[in-house]
Amino acid sequence: MAKKLHQTQPLQASSEDAPIAIYAEKELNADAVHFGITGEEMARLDTEAETFDVIGQPRALEALHMGLEMQSKGYNVFVTGMPGTGKRTAVTKIIESYRDDLSRLRDIVFVYNFRNPDRPRVLYFDPGESRVFRQTLMDIVAGVRRRIMMLSDSHNFKRKRDRLVTQAEGQANAALREFEGKLEQEGFNIVQRRGEEAEETDLAPVYEGETTSFEDLQQRVKLGELDDDAWHRMREKYYRYLDELNQIFQRLDSQRDQVEDSLRDLRVREVSPELDRDIRELKQQYPDERITAYLDDLREDILRHLDWFTGFGEEDHGDPSDFERYQINIVVDHGDTKRAPVVYETNPDYHRLFGTQEYAQESGGEIKSGFMYLRAGAMLQASGGFLILRGDDLLTQEELWNTLKRALDTGTTEVRSGSGGTPVPSGFLKPEAVKISVKVIILGSEHLYDLLFNHDEEFGKLFKVPAEFDASMPRNDHTTREYISFIRLIETEEKLLPTARDAVAAVVEYGVRMSEFRDRLSTRFSMVADLLREANYWARKASREEIDRGAVEQAVAKRMYFSNLPEEKIDDQIVSGELLISVNDRAVGRINGLAIVDRGYYSFARPILITARTAPGDAGIVNIEREAGLSGEIHDKGVYILEGFLHSKYARTFPLSIHASVAFEQSYVEVDGDSASSPEVYVLLSAIAEVPLRQDIAVTGSVNQMGQIQPVGGISEKIEGFFAVCKKVGLTGRQGVIMPRQNQPNLVLNREVQNAVDAGDFHIYSIETIDEGMEILTGLPAGSPTRDGGFEAGSINARVSRRLREMAHQVKNFGDK
Repeated sequence: MAKKLHQTQPLQASSEDAPIAIYAEKELNADAVHFGITGEEMARLDTEAETFDVIGQPRALEALHMGLEMQSKGYNVFVTGMPGTGKRTAVTKIIESYRDDLSRLRDIVFVYNFRNPDRPRVLYFDPGESRVFRQTLMDIVAGVRRRIMMLSDSHNFKRKRDRLVTQAEGQANAALREFEGKLEQEGFNIVQRRGEEAEETDLAPVYEGETTSFEDLQQRVKLGELDDDAWHRMREKYYRYLDELNQIFQRLDSQRDQVEDSLRDLRVREVSPELDRDIRELKQQYPDERITAYLDDLREDILRHLDWFTGFGEEDHGDPSDFERYQINIVVDHGDTKRAPVVYETNPDYHRLFGTQEYAQESGGEIKSGFMYLRAGAMLQASGGFLILRGDDLLTQEELWNTLKRALDTGTTEVRSGSGGTPVPSGFLKPEAVKISVKVIILGSEHLYDLLFNHDEEFGKLFKVPAEFDASMPRNDHTTREYISFIRLIETEEKLLPTARDAVAAVVEYGVRMSEFRDRLSTRFSMVADLLREANYWARKASREEIDRGAVEQAVAKRMYFSNLPEEKIDDQIVSGELLISVNDRAVGRINGLAIVDRGYYSFARPILITARTAPGDAGIVNIEREAGLSGEIHDKGVYILEGFLHSKYARTFPLSIHASVAFEQSYVEVDGDSASSPEVYVLLSAIAEVPLRQDIAVTGSVNQMGQIQPVGGISEKIEGFFAVCKKVGLTGRQGVIMPRQNQPNLVLNREVQNAVDAGDFHIYSIETIDEGMEILTGLPAGSPTRDGGFEAGSINARVSRRLREMAHQVKNFGDK
């Protein structure tokens, strides 16, 4: 038979007016809460202009210097950090100190490939030399043309040419006269007939002294005027002599080709000495193996096509487009470059980054392209210098990222067309790969760096230097002077009103608040500069002669006002009772947690009602948010810790037999983070022990399985958020917030909250354990452990332990029955 359990009565909390020692011990006094920076402090530091380069980023700067100085393969830089920390500005400034090194600069040129026209060659020159080479080449081609034209006026050349032509014509005429005499004896004449496209040479029979046709002779055979055998004999002779005529024409064509070859050889002998001299001098000036090989092929091609230079532009002679092959396409020209290039590609696609091949559509619809239509991308333009890219831009196109990695791995890049799904017109080229020497700096987030490092095996080999920009820096006299110098720099560069020292102090306070540490300053200088600009706007609008503290505080307040519409709507719902938030009285199984609402550009905190219900059972702690799919992984972990805490503190000698549910009431979005884990413990213990908790105190803080309170983020926003709600509902002088002790260095509260604490209208409690928090929330002692494994009689912990033991017996007895 099961033993009957002793039924206990709910433990009553002490009177609100009863003095509780823990209150005084854990409540922060005005001195601990107060934080402010005075104009007098700034006057001590604002004595002279502090020279600075990049503020507060020694680690990132050292990494950048190493990455930029090391020329070994793979020492490219990936820069991470929060927006506004000055990554791009810092990178640009550091790069400036390395731009005087021009040793890696090269002009890059595409030229015609005489051996394989579909694969243009690439040549490299010292800066500016490509222009000289191009002009010299133009002069050489013009010299060949001029020499060819001069040959037509040369008596010696004309004599040799005429002798060759006359000799060939004489031989041709003699052969034709001999053949014509033979034909005349055999009764044939040579005639011209109109063919489908042009006149054709043919043979015609002669009958009775008259040139006739075989059709006419056929009629004579039918009339009996001509013997049929005679007609057939004449027809056989026709075919025999026609073959002989074609053979004669072939010999004449061969002789004509020989004459042309002889004339070409004659022109080559006349032109080559000067051309060879020019090419030889050019090869001496540019001894690079690639250039000399190109010049050799150029010489052979010019000599092979000397006929183009005779009567340039005339029919059967050189066409202007033929001479494009002797031009050079300078795609990267550093002739006027005084410092190493820095290319910041803000909108990269394949063509912008790696280059493209353009084309022209002619009037007939024909696509015209060639090596002269090749264009360099940012990678070639930055070769010999620095290329800055944004990581997010690169990953929008898989081909872009893979091609960049391939270029950095091989040290070469290709100018291609039709990438990314663009149609490729027929006849497009595949130029030789271009050697590059470029330092690539990518700007991205920490998340992107971790993602690439862990999932792309090539990333760590190609970007060996991470430069991480910190969002904050230590606050000391030196860094504060740098802050002041930055303020003065913005004031001067942008012609703002003079910034009074109390305004400087307010801006430094703003930097401290952004860092969330009293002893640190934010390095998000873009936001600091924006605050100065906005303070200047409000100061001018008020016709002030300088920016004072009031203007800075007004700028901060206006920023909040422009963004806090959702905040006001929540407050209205709390005041109207639509949101069931109470900031007075006591209640069992209810507590006010504090939640941060982060809109990206603006964040604020407001109380959220957390409830708990318990009963005997074996389901453990049910996280209703998780069951509804509204709980993040970190919040799930916090709930699991609650069960571990109950086991380790209360259920060491008996099984934990509880069915408890914890919920964020009227919450319809995902809850994440562990800052509500201590409120969840309090509300769970309240429900188990049936002890009411103060509703005028909101709670934040993480907890571990040992019941120790751990720090959380956004502590100032959370305290200010609960204070704002209490103020709207009505301050009673008892309201306040319980926070982790470790968060005291993070307290940077606005002046209104500081004044309320100073006046005793609002209270802030700093604790280290769950027991301390329960004593404040209930007004009852927590109770220390006793030797028998229990807790001091009359304490909260004793009540919780007893109730859990009762639940264990109830579950066991019910199971036995």
